[in-house]
Amino acid sequence: MTDTPFTAVQTEALDPAACEIERAIIESAGGRVIVRRAANQEERALVLKDAQCVLVASAPITGGLLDQLPNLQLIVRCGVGLDTLDIPAATARGIVVAHYPDYCQPEVANHAIMLLLAVARKLLQHDRSIRSGRYRSVPLAVSAPIFGETVGIVGLGNIGRHFARCAKALGMEVIAYDPYLSDEVFAAHGAERSASLEALLRRADHVSIHTPLTPETRHMFSGAQFALMKPTSILVNTARGPVVDQAALVNALRSKTIAGAGIDVFEVEPLAADSPLLAFDNVALTPHSAFYSERSHTRIKHLIGNTVVAFMQGRWPEEFASIPNRHEVKPRATLR
Repeated sequence: MTDTPFTAVQTEALDPAACEIERAIIESAGGRVIVRRAANQEERALVLKDAQCVLVASAPITGGLLDQLPNLQLIVRCGVGLDTLDIPAATARGIVVAHYPDYCQPEVANHAIMLLLAVARKLLQHDRSIRSGRYRSVPLAVSAPIFGETVGIVGLGNIGRHFARCAKALGMEVIAYDPYLSDEVFAAHGAERSASLEALLRRADHVSIHTPLTPETRHMFSGAQFALMKPTSILVNTARGPVVDQAALVNALRSKTIAGAGIDVFEVEPLAADSPLLAFDNVALTPHSAFYSERSHTRIKHLIGNTVVAFMQGRWPEEFASIPNRHEVKPRATLR
C-alpha cells in the first residue's frame, strides 16, 4: 500500500485557481488536485506519469499516451463530447471514462437560438450600421420571419430536445432527424420525424445541428447536403466543428446556396485569423462558448469534484460513460 493520495491532474489550465472548486471537493475527501500545463503529448505524459486521474477539457487522450500512464484509473472529460478520447484504448486498459452530457443543454440550445435569430434578423449588419452612423442602411425586407417557419433539428438528443422546445416557443414548426430514436421520443418532444437527412434538408427553412462527432457524423454536412438546402436557409452549428465540411460551407455561402450561418464550433480551433468565414456579414461567429453560463460553469465543477470523490470511495455515479453516444451506457466494471 502507498500513502500517496489519489491524484487528479489537469494539464490544460494556465491558472491553478481554475480548479479551486474541484480542489476543495477532492482534497476534503483525501485526494489531491494538480494543475500543471502541458504544451504537447510528451509533456502531458510526464505530468501525468504518477496520476490516477486526468481532468481533460479538449486535449487528446490517445492509446499511445495511455501506454505511458500505468497508474491512470479514471479519465474525466470536463464537458460533453468524447471525440478527443480513445474510448476503446481506455476500455482495453480498464480505465473508467466519465463525462457530463446533461450539464449545459439549456445554454447550448439558447445559444443556437441566438445564432439563428442573429443571422435571420440581421443583427450584426444592423448593429454595425447604427454604430457607424448609417441608420437603417440595411434593407429591412430581407429578414427571415422565423415565426411560422420550419426548423430542422439534426440530432434529437438532450440539447436538440431543448432546442425544439425553444423553437416551438418562437412559433416555429419543428422537424428532426435522428435514426437512433423511437417515434415515441419524437412525439414526446413535439418534433415531426424526418425519414432522412436529405428529406429534412429539402423541407426545412433553417437547420440546427446537435449531433456528437463520430466517424458517421464527420463531414455529415458537405457540398451535397448544402445543395439540398433552400437558398433562404440558415445553418446553425453548436455541436462539433468537423460535423461540417468548413470549405464546403464557405463555398455554399459564396455561391448563395444558403442564406447564412451561425457557427460556434470549427474544424480547427481557434478559428484562423485569415479564415474566409470572417469576410461574410451573413455569418455570426462565437468562440466555442455555447456551453457557458455562470450556472453551467459552477455546476460542472461540482460534478467533476464529486465524480472523482465517488470513484475514490468505490462508488459508480451516473456520470460515468464508456462510449460516446446518446443511449443508455452501462458500466464496464465494478469498482471495489
